[in-house]
Amino acid sequence: MKSILSNSKETICLSAILCLFFPFILSSAAGSDWPDCNFHCRAKDVTITDLWLGDAQGNLLSACAQNSSVDAYIWARFKNNANSPRYAVILLCDIYVDGALQESHYDDGGLCVLDTIPAGSENSLSLYGFSFSCGQEVRIENLVISWETANGIDCSNANRRCSNRNTKCYRETGSIDLTPPSCQIEGPSIPCESIIATYLPQITRAPELKPQLVWRIDGMDAEDESAEEGLQVDWRDYGSGYHILQLSIDWNDDHGRLVQSCTDSLRILVVEVPSNVIELTSGTETLND
Repeated sequence: MKSILSNSKETICLSAILCLFFPFILSSAAGSDWPDCNFHCRAKDVTITDLWLGDAQGNLLSACAQNSSVDAYIWARFKNNANSPRYAVILLCDIYVDGALQESHYDDGGLCVLDTIPAGSENSLSLYGFSFSCGQEVRIENLVISWETANGIDCSNANRRCSNRNTKCYRETGSIDLTPPSCQIEGPSIPCESIIATYLPQITRAPELKPQLVWRIDGMDAEDESAEEGLQVDWRDYGSGYHILQLSIDWNDDHGRLVQSCTDSLRILVVEVPSNVIELTSGTETLND
């Protein structure tokens, strides 16, 4: 009798423990709650082939002067690499501007970008619009897209569950820098009329492509001798007073298509040299009357 009672107590104790912890065991087996899934993205049925900063029509954002503001949009190109359609494509990501979180699609449960994407097709979509101050850093982090394979599922009835999507997904593990290149003219802004001044382009975040530089003075292409690393200007050819020096840089791909661009301008005051200035020539002072 003592042995049976003892076994009964052990059984009751074990049952109580299972009742307490069984829900947690099930929860752990099912994975985390959406959208904080333990994504194992081995599938590449749907991928993002390109991300860029553009205008409202998806064109590459036009070059703008440092610190000027323009309306900008983050665009993405989605591609279905599978042999059949994929459905209810949901995007998760965090968008940062100058290090500050602007938008998190983890907070809203994910942005459903496509009801369906046919086999082998590509779709370009705007993901986020904002006022962009030229020179700001724009980054996307924690990017994951997921989808479903069952016909009849779309954005209106998408299954937002880790068990449905933690393997049917594609992710970018690193931070994605969308910041356009910026350029700045470095050189004297108040030169004397009698000198030949050199102006250099200072470029940040340049693509790994050969740049094409165009210099303009007062709206006309500069005809002065261009050094390999910049522009040399003989201001006697332009005279004293105010002038505008402009720099435009384009980066084109192997097919001649524009990839990135940047511009900068510098207001220059050319100072007239008095006729009685003292010039130093060959180490000897000479007075011009």
